[in-house]
Amino acid sequence: MLADASGSVTFGWADEGVYYARFSRCLSSKLGEAFAARLRSAVEETALKYFADGRALESYDLLARSAFVRVVTQHRRRFAELHLLSWAGGEINPAFVSALGEPLAIAKDASDFETRLLASAPRARFKLAARPDSPRARWGLRR
Repeated sequence: MLADASGSVTFGWADEGVYYARFSRCLSSKLGEAFAARLRSAVEETALKYFADGRALESYDLLARSAFVRVVTQHRRRFAELHLLSWAGGEINPAFVSALGEPLAIAKDASDFETRLLASAPRARFKLAARPDSPRARWGLRR
């Protein structure tokens, strides 16, 4: 997990070859660049399927988005799949979509995103499941 005063990103391997990231509140430039560095390290080691859960995101700095786009474009062949879950009311920028390339799936519906994640990473159900006594969302990471 990486965090600063404005937001956080929780990330890691949801299953073999499946990298998952969950963003909360505001993704600052510093936080986005730090996450991009971690993602770069992961994709340099192995090809992966990437799932980004942005449902709890409220805003992001354009420099954070640019850092992510640079990682994807520099290592596009290493990303077997890209799956993004947009936050409610979040607008998808056509230039952003074009820069990421194919295959790319952008979901606005959490159920669709979760179905795709579980199809690629069956063990994600256990790694990402909320504790039974937790009031957090069903996909909160276990501690």
